[in-house]
Amino acid sequence: MSRFRNCGIALVVLTMAACQKAATEERNEAVEAQREATTTAQEAANERQHEVAEANKEAAKDISEARREARERSLEAVENEIQKTSGAQAKANEEYNEAARDTAGARSEFSKDSRERLDKIDAKSRKLHQQLDGKDAKDFPADARTRLSNVDRESQSIRTELSQLETGTPQPAMDVQSRIEKRLDAAEKALDNIDD
Repeated sequence: MSRFRNCGIALVVLTMAACQKAATEERNEAVEAQREATTTAQEAANERQHEVAEANKEAAKDISEARREARERSLEAVENEIQKTSGAQAKANEEYNEAARDTAGARSEFSKDSRERLDKIDAKSRKLHQQLDGKDAKDFPADARTRLSNVDRESQSIRTELSQLETGTPQPAMDVQSRIEKRLDAAEKALDNIDD
C-alpha cells in the first residue's frame, strides 16, 4: 500500500505539476496574447496617425491650391476692373474734352455775335449823341440824353460780362448768355425808342 500511496502522491505531484505547467502556459499565452493585442493596437494607432497626417497633408495642399487659385482670380478681377475703369475714364475724358471744345466754340461764337451787336449799339449811340449836340436836338424827347447815357452804361456793363464769360465765369454759360441776350435786346429797343 505504501507503494500505492507513494504512487498516489507521485500522481498528485505530477498532476499538480501538470496543472501548474498548464497554468503557467496559459498565463504565458495570455501575456503573449496581451502583447500581440498591444502590438496590434500600437500598429493600428500608428497607421491611423499616418493616415490622419496624410489626410492633413492633402487637405493643406488642397487649401494651398485653392488659395493660390483665389489669388489668381482676384488679380484677374482687379486687372479687368482696372482695364474697364481706365477705358471708361478715357471715354469720359474724351467726351468731356469734346464738350469743352464745343462749349468753348459756342461761347466764342456767342461772344463774337454779341460784340458785333454792341458795336452797332455803340455806333448808333455815337450818332444819336452827335444829333443831340446838333441842331436836331429838338426832334428828340426831353430825357433822350439820360436814356442814351443809360444805354452807354449798359453797353459797357455787357462788355464786362462778356469778358467774364470768355474767361470762364463760374455761373453756367447758358444763364449768362441768356441774360446778355435780354440786355442786348433791351439796349437796342431803348435806342430805337430814343430815335423814334
